[in-house]
Amino acid sequence: MEKQTGQKSPCHAAIGVPVSCKCRHGYPQAFTLNPMPSTGRINSGLVKLTCPMLVNAIDELEDDGYIKEISKKLEANSEWQKQVQQVHEKHAHTRKELITDDQLNILQDKLGERASLAFMESGVAASTIDSLDVKCLHAWYGDYLFASPDKESKTSPLGETVGDLLRTRGIDLSGSESCSSFCDPLSKTMVQPPNPRNKQRLKSRKEIARRKRKKETGDEQ
Repeated sequence: MEKQTGQKSPCHAAIGVPVSCKCRHGYPQAFTLNPMPSTGRINSGLVKLTCPMLVNAIDELEDDGYIKEISKKLEANSEWQKQVQQVHEKHAHTRKELITDDQLNILQDKLGERASLAFMESGVAASTIDSLDVKCLHAWYGDYLFASPDKESKTSPLGETVGDLLRTRGIDLSGSESCSSFCDPLSKTMVQPPNPRNKQRLKSRKEIARRKRKKETGDEQ
């Protein structure tokens, strides 16, 4: 998984990979994160999307404004809102099951009582339970991969929507014939660590680029 992500810390926090989260080549497409691994790192998310092909394809969706577009659809669809809240609650419940009393004490020492409570109660991508802000398409698609085999518990309309969008762009969700080179530990093909593309950081990067343009044109005082 370190080969796939180009990152060490998340991989050290990996708990497991369901059979449903493997591609046609047998490599993980997503894995479960320990919220408080022995490394001391605190992970707000429980699921990490690892497939380089899917990560890059979803990067493009986010760059094209689909976080905002799907958030608007969520705001207008009461049934989606119920399903999304169920997913958030499921993540919060799972986090509470994984964190021991001793770890909770450590968490409270590090974050304080209020922030640690918010952490424990958060859902997908560290969202509040009642949030209508999609925040991260990668996180929602990762959750969908975990839930999709059991049709009765498939409560991730956002992840399903991301999958549909990828299909319309010609992406084979099970992988391509050659994509395994990005995951094979013996391959020399390198994977760059992903750049965070959530809405807040996209906004920051756009603001930095705007200021740079103003400075170059002499408009900034």
